[in-house]
Amino acid sequence: MASQFHQLRILVWKNWLGVKRQPLWTLVLILWPVIIFIILAITRTKFPPTAKPTWDSSTWNSCDGRMTQVFSCISEEIDSRCRVVVAQ
Repeated sequence: MASQFHQLRILVWKNWLGVKRQPLWTLVLILWPVIIFIILAITRTKFPPTAKPTWDSSTWNSCDGRMTQVFSCISEEIDSRCRVVVAQ
């Protein structure tokens, strides 16, 4: 258990040395996500999301649950209702 904490301490120290030796790279690593977030926030405010109409399931409900009728409903226009054709 003590060796794991020792390894962690050494890794944290090594990381700190890298931060001290390369301050510009550290700054880039910190600012890069901030810049991306700002760009996304500005884009979001300039182009707000628009609500899309939900799918109308009334054409599916009128098909009586038979698979062949469902496929015929898909082929028809969205506004039309399915017609039940009974084989005689």
